[in-house]
Amino acid sequence: MERPILTAYPVDSAPAMLRVIAMFVMCDGDAADLEIEPLENLGIFGMLDANAELFATVLDTYCDDLIAHAGASRRVALVDTAWVDAVLEPIQEPERRRLLTQILLVLARADGQFGDIELAVVRRVLGRWDIELDSLAA
Repeated sequence: MERPILTAYPVDSAPAMLRVIAMFVMCDGDAADLEIEPLENLGIFGMLDANAELFATVLDTYCDDLIAHAGASRRVALVDTAWVDAVLEPIQEPERRRLLTQILLVLARADGQFGDIELAVVRRVLGRWDIELDSLAA
């Protein structure tokens, strides 16, 4: 598979961080309200210097990037490691990485299930960013 081409966002920017969240809520193929509601209800948008409108724009752009990546095959693996790595790449600052990982764990539990696909993405995030799960509780 060729290297994914994504919409360019500045390193460690709010849109780049929101794209990681968009990837996570879409990884099972459905952006459930129960996964999106905590973004506003828990003040996550505020933590990321973002808002619901920006998230909606980033989510739309993320889906457009997925469609473009699928190309003529019209198939995309939402948790393909190259795709996940490309989404994670613009997040460089260690504290932002930790915050995003914590947010992903909160979102994974929001719908009452921690699915296999979500688990695979979290494992990839932890490995790619060299984060120990135990360190997130501190």
